[in-house]
Amino acid sequence: MKYGSTIPDKAIGRTKIAGALLLTAIVIGLLTRLGQFEDRVYDWFQQYQYQSGSDQILLVTSDPESIGNSKLWTAAGFAELTQKLNSMGAGVVAATEPLRLPELPPEEQIQALAELEKQAARSGDSTGNLKRLTAQLAGFRKNYDEQLWLKQQLAKAGNVVLPLAGGTYTGSSNIPDACAAHGVNQQGAEPGSRNAAPVVSKLLTPPSILCASSRTVGVIGSLAGTTPSAHATNLLVRWNGVLLPSLPLAILAARSGDNQSIIVATSTSLTLDDQVIKTSSGFEVLPRFYYTRDNSPEFQSASADDIVQGRIDPALVEGRLILVGNSDSFAFDKLSPSPLFATATTLSNLLNNEYLLRPGWLVWMEWGMLAAVMLLVLLWLPGMPAIGALLVGLVMATIVLSIEAWLLVSAHIWVQLGTVSLFAACSVWLANALHRLSAQGKVGHKYNSAGGLRSNSPPDELDLEFSVLRQQVMTDNNMEKLYQIAFKHGRDEEFAKAERVLHCIYQHDPHYKDVAALLEKLSGQQQYSPLQKNSAEQTAASGDASRKTLGRYTIERKLGEGAMATVYLGRDPKIGRKVAIKTVALAEEFDDARLEEARQQFMREAESAGRLNHPNIISIYDVGEDRDVSYLAMEYFEGVSLLKHTQRDDLLPAGWVMELMARAADALDYAHNQGVVHRDIKPANIMYHAVSDELKITDFGIARLTDTSRTKTGIILGTPSYMSPEQLMASGVTGQSDLYSLGVTLYQLLTGVAPFRADSIPKLMDKIMREEAQPITQIRADLPACADSVMTTVLAKKPEDRYSSGRAMAMALRECASEFRSPS
Repeated sequence: MKYGSTIPDKAIGRTKIAGALLLTAIVIGLLTRLGQFEDRVYDWFQQYQYQSGSDQILLVTSDPESIGNSKLWTAAGFAELTQKLNSMGAGVVAATEPLRLPELPPEEQIQALAELEKQAARSGDSTGNLKRLTAQLAGFRKNYDEQLWLKQQLAKAGNVVLPLAGGTYTGSSNIPDACAAHGVNQQGAEPGSRNAAPVVSKLLTPPSILCASSRTVGVIGSLAGTTPSAHATNLLVRWNGVLLPSLPLAILAARSGDNQSIIVATSTSLTLDDQVIKTSSGFEVLPRFYYTRDNSPEFQSASADDIVQGRIDPALVEGRLILVGNSDSFAFDKLSPSPLFATATTLSNLLNNEYLLRPGWLVWMEWGMLAAVMLLVLLWLPGMPAIGALLVGLVMATIVLSIEAWLLVSAHIWVQLGTVSLFAACSVWLANALHRLSAQGKVGHKYNSAGGLRSNSPPDELDLEFSVLRQQVMTDNNMEKLYQIAFKHGRDEEFAKAERVLHCIYQHDPHYKDVAALLEKLSGQQQYSPLQKNSAEQTAASGDASRKTLGRYTIERKLGEGAMATVYLGRDPKIGRKVAIKTVALAEEFDDARLEEARQQFMREAESAGRLNHPNIISIYDVGEDRDVSYLAMEYFEGVSLLKHTQRDDLLPAGWVMELMARAADALDYAHNQGVVHRDIKPANIMYHAVSDELKITDFGIARLTDTSRTKTGIILGTPSYMSPEQLMASGVTGQSDLYSLGVTLYQLLTGVAPFRADSIPKLMDKIMREEAQPITQIRADLPACADSVMTTVLAKKPEDRYSSGRAMAMALRECASEFRSPS
């Protein structure tokens, strides 16, 4: 036998899954970023942190539809409001909207117009020019006087902050000297710090005389060409080489000084008096929104009209930071903030040190978390049951979101893990689905036209083929298939598996080809002789007549032999009771490292099945081990298996078949309620004694052990024709799986054929998982329509679509049986 190596299909499958997961991560990342998904997660966490804004802030609002509002933003209207607020002791007054001031010509142009007016008056007004000039000059003088009055009020108050509007406003690209004088102190800053601030190309500025008279100025809005952002505020911007503060920072500076008290310390920090303000890159901070439990206003507010008319208690204004804006701006959406709300929120954050940051290293952490989740999914989770994969994905997503919430609330750091969480929830399910599709693809495409394995079939498929072939009649064709499986295991250096397959051949025909010589060769490599190992065990398992006792039981004769066990007729000498003794060759199914664990599992499962006490279930009396042979002592039942009645020339009456299957369903219902699932229901495991009309289900004791064997060695011992789709896919097996197998048994007992048939095991498995069974009434026209209904339900691909319990299936069977006019 040659030995070689191949590229593992499992590695190829994982590579495909990894590629799919990477593509999923990219798509999710793009979709979530473009759709502001992270912003929504950010907002969702914040809305459950109930807190009002700073009580140092008072919002002064005016209805934008009112006549008073249109006057408010004129020079005279704002001057009047400023005068009233300062008479009440306001701390700082800041406008959050640009003042609507008419553009005035230079003073020399006004003087020239005045001279023209005088000349027109001396020469007469025959053309009407005098009247037009007089009206124009009156308007200019009125506007000039109002701005002059506002200038005087600003200078007198000494606490007014005016806005410089950036972003969507049409403004000048040149900053007036009087406005530039309000720049931030850059002395002693690290080299390049000023360049960290984003650039504004245009600003809408107040007239120079107002900039010069105000306490300071600050920028509202966002960078040119964009809309205001709910999730970022740049505390500094750069315009023509001048660093200007945002309006909230300027208001904070105006409390004790002016913008010169703001000092650029580093590219990510500012100082203001004794306060150190840490920022993200670009001098950016993230807002902490305010919410109240009873939907009351987050900030105190008052009407501008009430203040001008003197209807407000001065105590409400005294010492507070006054933000003036429109009332519709106060009825804001936090995700589309108005200048008034954005300014109030950021200012309150700075006052209470509640703003959030995004340090530069967070990007690497986020990508690292995404890579870690992808690696975990790739290495651990694809083979899990579907429900388990879904639950694990949701748990992972919850853990990731919890990390984001904790950092957001406790450390004031916004780690954008919403995308990672969404990927965790989706990728586990995707990887699981891809894994299952890959497994189905292998089942459907890795076999040749003769039904044999191709040379590059992975070990799992070789094990599957061996598991099924060892239960079939050892024809020359099946022996050759087994021989080829052993050859491929040897080529892949799977010597233990090759030995196991060769032993199976040897037990049926010791002289087949060179099987004996190959076993000797393998025994030399593994330092033991497979032909002589555990001779006592093999003698008992094969039914040697020289064996007279097993434990305390006397063996009389062999009753039968199966894939994993041999059954003897025995007698308990203590009470003279006949028993059926089933011996299980555990040493042939498990390697030495797993053998002891398998024995303990055998004892536990036998004990569990031994608690079953039902008239339609074979009782287990005893479990034990004798000279490395594990055995079960069971109720001896003289009936024959229903396998005898699955041939078309020996079918039982249809009505009677349904009654027998109803009894079996009742027995399964009882076992399921006791927490025991059979896992291998088929005609061979249902016994019937026609004389006494008794039916018994057998083999409950080793059903779980067969699944254990598959887990440990990759071998399954069930019969594929009777397995449910979830059993073939190695998903969770429940009572509904037993009911499916009972439905296949019913179909075969009624028709003499299985519901799914194929010329190869892979094709059979594919049909079970994908195709619907032929309606049973198309095979037997004498069956009532209810038979189709029963079969459709019991053979449903999804467990949840089948009968909810054995009891429900039994009732449906008996109801259908009642429709037969007479046994047929």
